[in-house]
Amino acid sequence: MASVDSPQAKPTPIRIGSKLSAAFERMEERIRERAYQIFQERAPGEGDSMTDWLDAQMQVLAPIDLVVNEQKMNVLVEGNLKGFSPKEIEVEVGTADLKVFGLHTESTTGKKRGATQSSSKTVHFYQAIPLPCEVDIDGSQATLLKNGKLRIKLPKKAGSK
Repeated sequence: MASVDSPQAKPTPIRIGSKLSAAFERMEERIRERAYQIFQERAPGEGDSMTDWLDAQMQVLAPIDLVVNEQKMNVLVEGNLKGFSPKEIEVEVGTADLKVFGLHTESTTGKKRGATQSSSKTVHFYQAIPLPCEVDIDGSQATLLKNGKLRIKLPKKAGSK
């Protein structure tokens, strides 16, 4: 029997869609608003809009590392998404690119001095990566293992090197 942290633990499928939810647009709007705030806060003549945008992205999005491995018949993409559930992750596969999006909210409730206090923390990530070759969208599979490892298997298109 495989342990919970074992890579052989039963994988849970993740929905692969052809159009990601409106959450992308909302997230981009949050980044745009934060970039504008950064622009307004910095001294005139210092910095630039690209730096503002990248700083805003770092503040709004949680970084994830996706590793792309090209195999003979497939492109395998893996990453660590510990703490996320399959319902909180969306994958969009294009013939030559991959987009992965996640949104996780943790809520905590506790008592302090007789009063109940609640708080929540939201973690977003969005990663878009080019693929080393064209892939077969219909044969693509994405799973989340019990240990939090994301595994996306993308069959290469016939004739793709």
